[in-house]
Formats: sequence, C-alpha cells, structure tokens
Amino acid sequence: MLLLLAFIVVFFVIYGLIYLKQRKVPFSKRVVLALALGILLGLILNGIFSTEQGLLFSDWTGIIGSIYVKLLQMISIPLVLVCVLLAFTKIELKTNVVKMGATIILTLVTFAGIAGMIGLVTGQLSGIDGNGFTISKSALHAANDLKESYVSGGEHTLTLPQKIVAIFPSNPFYDLTGQRPSATLGVVIFALCLGFAYLKIKDRKVKEAQLFKDFLDSAYEIIMSVVRLFLSFAPYAVFTIMTTTVVNNDISAVLKLAQFFITCYATILLVFLLQVLVIAFCGISPVRYIKKAFPVLSFAFITASSAGSMAMNLEMQEELHIPKGVSSLSASFATSMGMCGCAGLYPGIIISIVAATQGINPLSPQFLLSAGLVIAMTSFGIAGTGGGGTVATIIALSTLGLPVGLVGIFIAIEPLVDMGRTVVNLNGGVMASAVTCKVNGIDLSEHHAPIHPEGQV
Repeated sequence: MLLLLAFIVVFFVIYGLIYLKQRKVPFSKRVVLALALGILLGLILNGIFSTEQGLLFSDWTGIIGSIYVKLLQMISIPLVLVCVLLAFTKIELKTNVVKMGATIILTLVTFAGIAGMIGLVTGQLSGIDGNGFTISKSALHAANDLKESYVSGGEHTLTLPQKIVAIFPSNPFYDLTGQRPSATLGVVIFALCLGFAYLKIKDRKVKEAQLFKDFLDSAYEIIMSVVRLFLSFAPYAVFTIMTTTVVNNDISAVLKLAQFFITCYATILLVFLLQVLVIAFCGISPVRYIKKAFPVLSFAFITASSAGSMAMNLEMQEELHIPKGVSSLSASFATSMGMCGCAGLYPGIIISIVAATQGINPLSPQFLLSAGLVIAMTSFGIAGTGGGGTVATIIALSTLGLPVGLVGIFIAIEPLVDMGRTVVNLNGGVMASAVTCKVNGIDLSEHHAPIHPEGQV
C-alpha cells in the first residue's frame, strides 16, 4: 500500500511538471522545482521505506532517469564527432588547432593541480583527525584491492607513457561505441585526422569537399534536433533521479562522516568560485554564466555524469558564443583528464588527512607543491585507467609514499560527494574553453554577436 501511494505521488508530480511546461513556465525553473521535489520526496521515503521497498521503488521510478541518461550518453559521442569536424568546415584551424588543443589540456591539468592544493589546505584547516577513524577490514580490503589493481602491477597499471599511448585509438569504430575508458578522446583524435584531411582537399577537390561539408551541416542539425528533444524531458528525469538517489543513500553514514562531507562541499564551492572568476576574466560575466549554466550544472550534479551532461554542456557553450571546435574539444577532454573534482580537490583533501597521520605538515611549501604536481600528473594519466575519485586518490597517495587504507572509509559516502565533484569537472571544461578563446582573441562578452568569421579559431 505504501509503495502504491509513493508511485501515485510520483505520477502526479510528473503530471504537474508537464502542466507547467504547457503553461510556458521557463525550463530552468521547472528543473529547480523538480530538483527540490525530488529531494523532499526522497527524504520522506528514506525515513519510512524498508530497504526492500526502497530498492523496488527505485527500480521502477528510476526507469525514467536511467533511460534519459543513457539517451544523452548515446548521442554524446556522435555529437562530439560532428562538432569537431564542423569546426574544420566552418573555421580555418590550420595554424591554431595545435595551440588550441595544448591550451585546453594545459588549462585542465594545471587547474587540477591547483584544485588539489586547495583541497590540501581545506583538509588541513578542517581539523579532521585521521587517527580518529577506525578502519574496518572491509574498508582496508577495498582500498588495497584498488591499489593492487591500479598501482602495484595489476591489470589497470600503466606508466605515464603508456597512458599517453592509450589515449590514441587503434579502432575508431570501437571508440564510437564508447567502450574504452578514453573512447571520447579517441573519437576527438579521429575527428581531428578527418578534419585535417578535409583541409588538404578543400582547394584541390572542391566538389568532394563541399559534399562532405553539406553532409556535416545536415548531420549536425539532425543530431541537435535529437538533443533538444531529449533535453525537453530533463525535469522529469531530474525529479526521478534525485528521488531515487536520496531514497537509496545511507543518511546515517553521511552523518558519521559529516565533517568530511562538509569539507568536500566547502572545497567544491571554493574551486567552483575560482573557476567562475577565471571565466569572468575571459569575458563572460558571472551572472550571465550562472544563468546559462545552471540547468546544465544541476543536471551534472544530479546524474554525477560528465558524459551524460555533454549534450547540454555543448548547447550551453554555444549560447555563450564559444566556437563549436573549442567547446567540443574541451568538453571531451574534461570527461577524461584534468578532472579538478575527482582527480583534483578530492585527492587533495584525503592526502592532507593521511599526511597528518604520518607526522607530515600538509601545508609545508615543499609537500604542498610536490603533492600538487603529483595530483596534476595523476589527473592527466587517469584517462588511460578508467579513473574515478577513489582511484585517483589511491594513485596519488601511493606516488607520495602514503598509506591508502583510509580511503576505504570514505567510499561509503563517495556517491554523494561525486555529485558535487562532477559539477566542477564539467565547469572545468567550460573554463578551459573560455581560456582558449581568451588566448586566441575571441570576444565572449555579451554584446559580441555569436559569429566567428573565417580564419578565426
């Protein structure tokens, strides 16, 4: 009876959101309302459902959100392929593409290191005593298993040169399926090769080049039509995802690790504000940016999926007048390297806590800089390992010669922390786009028309 009542409530909330759409209520307001209702209903049901009821409710209610995320992931790789190629057909990138790619990667990796150092500082200032945690056998086992797999000669262990090589595709059609950890980067590299090939025949074989360009124009319009269709269902997906997320999480575990949880989100907020400051320096006012980005960042928070948010991300960057070639590259790279949330600030906080248990002052200049460098390098290499905040943390701890056991304790609440980390991961990609535009002299201010003439990046 309780389950039936819960399903009825879900039905009426979705019906209400559909009614608001028919009444022309703005998309962003409907997304915020869906988020709030999802949290509220999730908290209520978390307190009254048994474990079995929660799982059954989530299985059925989560269908909408799960299908929605899968649809966005389905379209993300074709979208990246077409957008990168379209940049070559609409804009001359001959002299700037290497500079553009290098700027994006350098921005992402450098900022991951900075985010890591911010995490070290906030972790130390939080006063969390690592010696006060009792490491259970299961937590220690989980952490050591990951260390064996990713650091100590396991199947996922790669040297830095091997990680770089792993980015390049041996079979681009396999990468188009999205099965490889660095599949998105592989698709970008394949698209770059096709793009350069187009530039080589553009003047020699005009007919063939024009046919290729027309095909891409049509493909882009069709894919974006699909994206807009999917995005129209966002409020319903946001509501169901948020509800099932709150219902299924152990609130007591969060309360036990409340100090760590609060420290993580305080650091996420600091890093986010710093990213927005950089974006503002590049010509996009904070108010304008937040207004455009809020639905995308909200969706990234709820789904904890950078790849699933890519379609919305690219659409939003286009509204900010960022060229498709720049946004496609930065959004793609940001899902696989330089993730300042998962591979930056999160490892920084835990490294600070663990270092203090070993009698090391995390804020000593030598340790702070060496840890920041290790975090930056780890954030680059994580594309070849399949990544994740816990994996990045264990690799960084092992590189610094610190014990990894404490990481296992925080695995219990990592899914909730990962929601915030995904926001700064995605935001880091937008920041890299803005920095690249600034370096290449592209005006992103509000008064500037979204037109990028031939010859410009």
